[in-house]
Amino acid sequence: MQNKKSFELLNLLKELVKTSEINVKNYALKTALSERTIRRYLSDIREYFGEDSIMITSRGNYIAVDKDLLSTVLLPSQKESDEFEKLIDLLHIINPGFTKVLPSAYKRIDDKLGKELADAFLIKGSPHEKPINIEILSQLKKAIKFRKYCDIYSEGRWLKEVKALKIIYCKGNWQLAVINPQDPQNNGFSVIRLCFIDKVNIHSHTFNISTYTENFIKNLESFWDGYKCEPYLCEVAVSDEILKFFKVKKFFKTQNIAESLQNGWTKITFEITSDDMILMLARRWFPDFIIISPISARDKFSELAKRYLLNLNVKF
Repeated sequence: MQNKKSFELLNLLKELVKTSEINVKNYALKTALSERTIRRYLSDIREYFGEDSIMITSRGNYIAVDKDLLSTVLLPSQKESDEFEKLIDLLHIINPGFTKVLPSAYKRIDDKLGKELADAFLIKGSPHEKPINIEILSQLKKAIKFRKYCDIYSEGRWLKEVKALKIIYCKGNWQLAVINPQDPQNNGFSVIRLCFIDKVNIHSHTFNISTYTENFIKNLESFWDGYKCEPYLCEVAVSDEILKFFKVKKFFKTQNIAESLQNGWTKITFEITSDDMILMLARRWFPDFIIISPISARDKFSELAKRYLLNLNVKF
């Protein structure tokens, strides 16, 4: 409610600054605010800036005597502006639709509203994860914005001439989607945890992003989606213990509960673009999730199970 009032007050201030005068009845029709509320807001503004800051004309309209004085509220200092833009940047990365709730001139919002937003929103990653390096985050943002190639040092090795595509915040973790032309796996596409990146060097030369790549990033269903790969059928069987979770949630958009099996389990089908997509679910729902096809994914999970059994025999 307080944020709503702040937005309404700021919009009223903006109207006072940019127009010659305000007619309360017309402004009420324009904003759906009551005339009583508008007059109360005008009274609050006069109380803050001084009784002489707003005058009432003979026609009962309101005018700002000193528009520059009122503008100071809409124009924060450079330091305040920088800090608020950082907050907006982080919120926008996490939720691209966030700025829709702000006025069109949100970058001019004063420090009071900035504080209210900071009080209302807390961005928390995993409580045990290494904090992200703000300098690296800033470098990557620059590389993405200007589409510049960069070298990334991660987990003891350099990834050269990488295309940094998008910073993604998901389930408490910061990730970087990249295309590495030197990596043949998944046609060069991968997702890197930001906390594993130690250095970034930005090149001067730039790259282009195809419409396919933009849509691929936008429509990612998992970090293991196949890049430039045709979808193929995957069939699994799940026990009654976990079937309820698949009834209330689609883990992939192509998920289809197909049929009941003779042993009491249920067949579910998906269209996937990489075996790793289904291996992720198999790990999560083990042992109540069995891969029927493709054989390649079934064999990969069988190898994981064998490795687990071997590790059980290791003396710790």
